[in-house]
Amino acid sequence: MTLKITAWSMSLLSVFALWNIQAQPNNIPETRSYAGDAPDKYRVWPTEEFQTKRKPLNVNAKAIKMGLELKGLLVGGSKTDSLLILHKGKIVHEAYFNGYDKNKPHVQFSVTKSVVSALVGIAMGEGYINSVQDKVAAYFPKAVIPEGQENKKEMTIEHLLTMTSGIDTDPHWDTFTGEALQDGAQWIFTLPQKRAPGTKFRYDNMAPSILGGIIEKATGQRLLDYAQQKLFGPLGMTSVTWETAGDGLPFGAFGIFMTPRDMARFGYLYLNLGRWEGKQIIPADFVVKTPPRSMSVMGYGYLFWNYTLSPFSGSYEAQGMNGQNIIIMPKKDLVIVRTAQTRPIDGALAKLGSLFGMG
Repeated sequence: MTLKITAWSMSLLSVFALWNIQAQPNNIPETRSYAGDAPDKYRVWPTEEFQTKRKPLNVNAKAIKMGLELKGLLVGGSKTDSLLILHKGKIVHEAYFNGYDKNKPHVQFSVTKSVVSALVGIAMGEGYINSVQDKVAAYFPKAVIPEGQENKKEMTIEHLLTMTSGIDTDPHWDTFTGEALQDGAQWIFTLPQKRAPGTKFRYDNMAPSILGGIIEKATGQRLLDYAQQKLFGPLGMTSVTWETAGDGLPFGAFGIFMTPRDMARFGYLYLNLGRWEGKQIIPADFVVKTPPRSMSVMGYGYLFWNYTLSPFSGSYEAQGMNGQNIIIMPKKDLVIVRTAQTRPIDGALAKLGSLFGMG
């Protein structure tokens, strides 16, 4: 069995190796711009309770579960704890494993980043943030920018959303605290500037926390209070908890726990282009700019990923370590939610996956 899994995984990796990231088109049906509010496309709003319906013939839950578990062999999280599928806002499949059920919150890891992205969009819609082109330094006027690194002044909110800030944060991540950010981000701005903003993607766990600090400064509210008032509350996401630093600022990169049904509510908001029960929660023009511009195997957008292997073509997702997924599939009117954990075999195969930028 192990030999068969390994052979399949190596074949999969060869496909990834041949995939030209830059050449892949964005095949999500929405365009990159949107004017005005989105329509109430499905007119189903599971704020308090979900409706269920028979599974469509073109939705194969076993194949979806297998596909995600095979991907989990390469990025971690091949052991499924839950799988929930929405079609046009109604549950068509829901299954739980390993002691989990619909009422038990699950760790989300980096799915948290996508929640922060949504909150940036909400703050923009309310006028607290003018644009993704706003300069980050404008929100931290006390920040000290070292001589010779003046291009930090050009770093924008969009650079943080796309993890192209150019600041070398990885070696300093373990010492990062919300308190440092609340003190004016002077510590953030004094980190080494390896490249000009916008020139290269580099995965960055600090960028979402800086965005959280920007939201607090722009709105005058604590991030968790703002999230509860503007996102979790309106969608009926009652299970959410969010780990915070010592000063109360939630970690932007991780720390959220919630049930799969609340994950589905969040994904369904994006499937609906940010609209919920007749109200535009996130501006539609922000939502349609969220998916990766390139629908390649490694595309990255506004803190959302995609790994587009059949049957997930035309999708984008909030993704967390060890197999946490909220997959939005506009072409198929689907939201797929999965939570998971690792198996011993995952670590060895994930080393192969890392050679091709996965995980």
